[in-house]
Amino acid sequence: MIEHLIFNLATTLVPLILAIAVHEWAHVAAARFLGDRTGEEQGRLTLNPLAHIDPIWTVGLPAFLVVSSTLGGAAAAVIPFFAAGKPAPYNPLRFSRQFGGKRVTMRTGELLVAGAGPASNIALAVVTTAVLFVLVRSGAALGDPRSVAHLVFGFILLNVGLAAFNLLPIPPLDGSKVLMSLLPRPAAAKYEAVASQLSWVLLMLLIFGGARYVLSPIQRAAVDLVLRVVG
Repeated sequence: MIEHLIFNLATTLVPLILAIAVHEWAHVAAARFLGDRTGEEQGRLTLNPLAHIDPIWTVGLPAFLVVSSTLGGAAAAVIPFFAAGKPAPYNPLRFSRQFGGKRVTMRTGELLVAGAGPASNIALAVVTTAVLFVLVRSGAALGDPRSVAHLVFGFILLNVGLAAFNLLPIPPLDGSKVLMSLLPRPAAAKYEAVASQLSWVLLMLLIFGGARYVLSPIQRAAVDLVLRVVG
């Protein structure tokens, strides 16, 4: 059991930290593209995981979920995927990029910056699916939990899960910023006022009870799609 637990911790936390580093870097890179150097000035425009790790959200909570799931008999690939890095710093007042001769608005900039994180995880999932395709075609055993192909498959599901989790419209997740950027200003203000008061309650309910109803169907759909692609 101890060996199995250590294996699950290593094969979940290491890929998770890498995926989160890319996620947070994408936020900062998007802000930098729009002209905001805040994240760059704070040393966050880097893929170095150490710059993005949050002790609780990146390591503590995921480790707790891995231990709980392992003791409950879950396989590494289906361990819950709730995690986050340190919030990416940016200042929408510093957005200066111009499109069509007009400076990007703060609402559009916030939308692009918020969406960049989940988009990076989807991009990682797509690239990793191509890698898995090559591995399977080369004869790698996808069904062996300790095979490279199985670990790559788990990394795909991890990134899909992170993207889906972060797109939930609950502050402080990216999805709340995306939604507020799309809503009319009066509706966005009302939504922000209500959602911010319930954010942590909703997150805890989701993490410790509601995930199977909200996010698990997305993960199952991702499993089916990837298996179809790799054959």
